[in-house]
Amino acid sequence: MKGIQVAEYVKGPEKLKVTDLPDPKPGHNDYLIEVHAAATNFFDVLQIQGKYQHQPPFPWVGGAEFAGVVLATPSGSVKPKFPVGSRVFGATQGAYATKATARESMMLPVPKGWTFQEAAGLFVTAPTSYGALVVRAGVKSGDYVLVHAAAGGVGLAAVQVAKAFGATVIATAGTARKLEVAKSFGADHVVDYRDENWPEIVKKLTPKGKGVDIVYDPVGMVDKSTKCTAWNGRILIVGFAAGKIEKVAMNKVLLKNISLVGIHWGQYSVHEKQTVVSVWQGIVKLIAEGKFRGTEFTDKEFVGLESVPDALSALASRGTWGKVVVKVPQDWQSKLPTAKLFSSSIRRTLRSSATGLSVAAAATLSKKNSTYHTELQSLGSRKMHNKVVIIGSGPAAHTAAIYLARAELKPVLYEGFMANGIAAGGQLTTTTDVENFPGFPKGIMGQELMDQMRAQSERFGTNIIGETVATLDLSAHPFRYSTEWSPEEVHTADAIILATGASARRLGLPGEDKYWQNGISACAVCDGAVPIYRNKHLVVIGGGDSAAEEALFLTKYGSHVTVLVRKDKLRASSIMAKRLLGHSKVTVRYNTVGAEVKGDSKGLMSQMVVKNVVTGELETLEASGLFYAIGHDPATTLVKGQLETDTEGYVVTKPGTTYTSVEGVFAAGDVQDKRYRQAITSAGSGCMAALDAEKFLAEIEETTEEHGKAKNGSL
Repeated sequence: MKGIQVAEYVKGPEKLKVTDLPDPKPGHNDYLIEVHAAATNFFDVLQIQGKYQHQPPFPWVGGAEFAGVVLATPSGSVKPKFPVGSRVFGATQGAYATKATARESMMLPVPKGWTFQEAAGLFVTAPTSYGALVVRAGVKSGDYVLVHAAAGGVGLAAVQVAKAFGATVIATAGTARKLEVAKSFGADHVVDYRDENWPEIVKKLTPKGKGVDIVYDPVGMVDKSTKCTAWNGRILIVGFAAGKIEKVAMNKVLLKNISLVGIHWGQYSVHEKQTVVSVWQGIVKLIAEGKFRGTEFTDKEFVGLESVPDALSALASRGTWGKVVVKVPQDWQSKLPTAKLFSSSIRRTLRSSATGLSVAAAATLSKKNSTYHTELQSLGSRKMHNKVVIIGSGPAAHTAAIYLARAELKPVLYEGFMANGIAAGGQLTTTTDVENFPGFPKGIMGQELMDQMRAQSERFGTNIIGETVATLDLSAHPFRYSTEWSPEEVHTADAIILATGASARRLGLPGEDKYWQNGISACAVCDGAVPIYRNKHLVVIGGGDSAAEEALFLTKYGSHVTVLVRKDKLRASSIMAKRLLGHSKVTVRYNTVGAEVKGDSKGLMSQMVVKNVVTGELETLEASGLFYAIGHDPATTLVKGQLETDTEGYVVTKPGTTYTSVEGVFAAGDVQDKRYRQAITSAGSGCMAALDAEKFLAEIEETTEEHGKAKNGSL
């Protein structure tokens, strides 16, 4: 392969050279990636000079952000998340090369409709800006947000995130072109910070000159920013801090009650893995809604690894905007006159998470990588038929998969990519400690529990596919379905297990995203015993039986429970209402709703602002926990009008079984359970669904054999 190897520190990018290097050797858990685009970052410039806080041992290949095609999957994974041919983007050491290795945890599928160049600059900048504004600063509708260096990579990402949350954005930059770019990405106002009076200009752009609520600062302009920051404002310090930023006058911070908030996004994968998941959930949602687009620099094109020094120099001189991305042609592209040399079966463009091969990957594989020949052959057939397909990724889905795989039925499980706005693994991935799942006396993190379930499914041979099932036709047997990324490819199955789950309804209160699972929950039984709630004042929102049950359960752990009811009476049954109102540790407040959630310096919820809907009066309560009991929405859109559902949308199953109204379709977990909604009950119903499906398939097989015998006899 070709790459830019650093064997000693250099003074600047111009000293970097492209050389022929051995192909990287993937580790047990590594993917081999064909790099099609690599993004540049300021820390790349620092790293080649030996000035960055993370310096790999010599020799090493430069670059960190990439986008490309999977050439080989990890030898240690039976069913990898990204099959050969998948279009992926991510971060790894060694992106300035035609090939690189990367871990699964550091990759995501290229968003639908995005180019490699657009995706290459997404992995570091997007979550940094989203994490800073949403997680650290709690941006909300109505806020005024000042984004410094707004035409930079993280700056343009910040402009888009702030706008998506309903904020008014004031962008600063140092050239007319950069101000123009910031405006084109959604900034409401632009200010040239070469003007010495820019703080006053910014302040005048806010209502009554109060100043901005949030300052997003990746360049160290904290001291001057205090002049245009509002009372109780937040200044986000993003990235590497040095120079004048280290000498901020604290009296300015104190006089306005300003919070200085730092973010080191890379450390979240060490200290708060769940936050990484929720941040990417938010980003994917914005992309899907058309509220976030790629920030690739387009004024000049950088093609080939030989252009990396020029790209880094342009970045370092601040003459560019957005993400400076280098397009990385492969060896085959410079030698072959046209893609028409290849058959149509491998010329097609890849979709995100699809299992087809790009021309690049096919060419590489066909030349010499005979190791992957069987994979190429298996991917050539696009239509699949399976005995049983499981749709879902939670405890019900994986329990069903384990039972079916051990029964030699070769189940296929579609775990989905951000299906229902939740990462693969379902609602457990949005929780922290799980203390009531049998077998884990010390408790286990929700994400870890689902990781172990997934690994167990893989161990027994379940084929796990990271795509979302988009259509499902249950009108005839075998059942037909297609996926989100390949809608034209129709697959079939003899049996379907629907385990798509349900999502807890949220209210979208200010502070909700920030304190979700840091004080806010939708399941008292799941989370009520967690230490942060013990002997604390807790709040429950809801007026039905579920709210009453949740509140009464919480009295075992909290010092007091306040129940907020929007109407002037409870909807709960008379017996539940009587129990609730008669409990000494419960206060019911009628005509009251939640208005905002606030927290402490530790990032935990500490206060709840409530509003009387009759008088409009606001009141702040001391509260360390908020539990929503306003219902769930079952994920049944896929089968709407095809399966019998109840008035709330839950799939109706035959009592004591997982049989649905369509023979051969089984439902398990929260998609059909609106009463218990626990991980253990979901797992139990997953077992039931597997056994029911196994029996159904056996009956089909027996019927087929009998028909065969009858036909042979008649002949």
